[in-house]
Amino acid sequence: MLGMSKLLAVTVIVASSLSAQFAQAASKEVFPAQPALAGTTLNGKPYKLDTSKGDIILVTFWATWCPTCQAEMPTFRKFYEANRKSGFELVTVSIDDAMSDIDDYAKQAKWLSRDNQGFPSLWRNAPDYQDNFGKVFATPTVFLIGRDGKVMESYKGGIKAAQWAHIKAIIQKKPGSTKS
Repeated sequence: MLGMSKLLAVTVIVASSLSAQFAQAASKEVFPAQPALAGTTLNGKPYKLDTSKGDIILVTFWATWCPTCQAEMPTFRKFYEANRKSGFELVTVSIDDAMSDIDDYAKQAKWLSRDNQGFPSLWRNAPDYQDNFGKVFATPTVFLIGRDGKVMESYKGGIKAAQWAHIKAIIQKKPGSTKS
């Protein structure tokens, strides 16, 4: 009986250890080596993500049915307007099922304009849309692309004030600078 108890205890310890290792491995995000995104913007212009310009790029996946997205989008627009001349780009991608959902939402939203968005806005379900960010289902999901063209970080859920400050600091950091 004592042998069985020891075996059970060892099994529980090993299972716990493996479970923790699997959870840690699952929590590490794997980003595309070279982010890619292309399609037609909501106002009908072709778009292809260009990471070779050395800009900081924020790509946000959102949906009209997402209350956090609705609340946060005006902040995205303000942040973009305040930083666009400092080597910052914003790209929004709607994951809505139907384009009519975006059109209906645009009629009531003050920040969304299909004609003149100021920054590229795409619809993930358009026939010509392509990306290598994987199937994003949680909204909002945001990817921060650094000046080297690689995904630095991602955020799920609303971006907090400290995260906006962090992004601002990255934008203000001069290319080639070693200061954080």
